[in-house]
Amino acid sequence: MKHVFALILISAALTGCATTEMETAPAKPAVAAPAPAAADPALTKAVEAALAKESELKGTKVSAAATTDGAVTLSGTVKNDWQVYVAGEAAKKTAGVKSVKNSIKVPD
Repeated sequence: MKHVFALILISAALTGCATTEMETAPAKPAVAAPAPAAADPALTKAVEAALAKESELKGTKVSAAATTDGAVTLSGTVKNDWQVYVAGEAAKKTAGVKSVKNSIKVPD
């Protein structure tokens, strides 16, 4: 019986001394999501001007939306996949453009 009582006391003492990682680890600061980039009307106009100069895009409805971080999104409809490619390349070659998301559609 003495051994059981001694084991209980030792277990209780050890349990009270134990610490967990949560108790000792410092709290990590929350990482805030980056703010979305603002629209860049000047870059948008430059990309749309480049698209307008492409003879293979005449008669299509393609528009651009650019942000201050140089990201451009193309949208609209064209007649074929080649025109999608031409629009994407024209946008990529525009000064200030860092990335192009080509969301132009070709109707069935």
